[in-house]
Amino acid sequence: MYNTFMWQLVIEALNTPQRRLTIPPGITRIGRGSANEILIDDSAASRFHACVEYIPETNTLTLTDLQSTNGTYLNRERISRPTPIKNKDTIRIGQVLLHLENENEVRPAASNTQRFTRALVLESVDNHALLLYEIAQKLNTILDLPTALVETAELIKQYMNVEECSVILAQDFDRLIPQQFDPELARKAIRDKSAEIRVDTICVPVMAGDELLGLISMMRAHTASRTFVQRDLQIAVAISHQAALTIQRMRLVGLVKSHEQTHRMLLRFVAPSEAANLLDYYSKNGRLPGLKEEKITVLCSNLGNSITITEHYSLRGFAQILSSFYQSAAEITFKMGGTIKYLATGIMAVFSNEKIQDAEQRAVDAGRELILRMKPTGSLDESRSNMIGVAINTGNAMVGYVGGEERVEFNAVGDVINVAIHMQEYARPFKIVAGPETIAALGENYPHKLIDSIHLRGRESPLEIHEVLSE
Repeated sequence: MYNTFMWQLVIEALNTPQRRLTIPPGITRIGRGSANEILIDDSAASRFHACVEYIPETNTLTLTDLQSTNGTYLNRERISRPTPIKNKDTIRIGQVLLHLENENEVRPAASNTQRFTRALVLESVDNHALLLYEIAQKLNTILDLPTALVETAELIKQYMNVEECSVILAQDFDRLIPQQFDPELARKAIRDKSAEIRVDTICVPVMAGDELLGLISMMRAHTASRTFVQRDLQIAVAISHQAALTIQRMRLVGLVKSHEQTHRMLLRFVAPSEAANLLDYYSKNGRLPGLKEEKITVLCSNLGNSITITEHYSLRGFAQILSSFYQSAAEITFKMGGTIKYLATGIMAVFSNEKIQDAEQRAVDAGRELILRMKPTGSLDESRSNMIGVAINTGNAMVGYVGGEERVEFNAVGDVINVAIHMQEYARPFKIVAGPETIAALGENYPHKLIDSIHLRGRESPLEIHEVLSE
């Protein structure tokens, strides 16, 4: 008489629930053909690929390759002759893994905690590289995070043969952890950053270095033959590593999209070169520069007869006129190195004296070109003609970007802005007027004449206004 040992092969293959088959005495053939005792559905498997011979009298098992095309691997080494196999050995045929286990030594997992260390991840990834390769191929084609999380959960349910699986992001812990099948075990895995296993539940953190990105939680109905074992925990750790890579990739995709959106938004306000500088600032700081005090030269201009124009044009026609004005003003402002803000029926262009040495001259040049573009309308009816003026002023203001995450807008505020806006009524039609500090900086190449010392609405002190003459 001899002792009876129960040997099993645990078969793991993607898109196939995990199988556990008992090895009978004698020869068990493995391959793609239907006549085999163990069928392998893998294109790399030969029709009759390999066999395992079990001799109960000596309790020995031997693995033999049956002259297969792609070879049989035992613990990562290709075999060329009959080779003894022992408990916990792994056979690979194509991308299918067969783990040898002595059923008498397989026990349901006791409550167990394992620190989520780099060594644990490396061992898990190393032992399940083929599985991760297949999972990565599926996940790498997904371009949005919610779909990637759902697909990861489905792959785990399929591969590990579990009834329930959740992949939860860290920002959703408070909302979703109470809904899990074992909330306390999930909280322990999160708190201790540890891999947790029970007979029917596994909770594994999703980690990127020391950063906790999320949690994988899975449940399998507990029966005598369906309990989690330590290998299941190792597979879960390996998949959590792939999930971490996927989340990080999605973050980068989101960051790129955010940068693209920010860049498009910036191009509405600034020249392309300045947009690149601001995007670099955004990349480093996660935000655009807020309001700060600096010396500027501001140019204000609007359609001074917009009410009259709307009486003679449809809303669509007036919108086209305003759009043309915006486009011309933006092109000219950007060419001169300024930043633009769109107003109701006008624009405000800002030229930084701190960044542009000849900010006043550039503002005047921009005003001259804007008038040249807008003055000829091709209409003999003055009521249908555009009428603008340009007011320029220099001084200190608070300049920067304001708003929240969804909407950011360039702005400049201060007395120098208010004065320029009120000066526009002295600039129409088609004149350029400027404040004293702007005039002082222009030089001889920009002839001008004093209009008057005037009192502007909302300002106590009188202000000298000059008209900048044509070239």
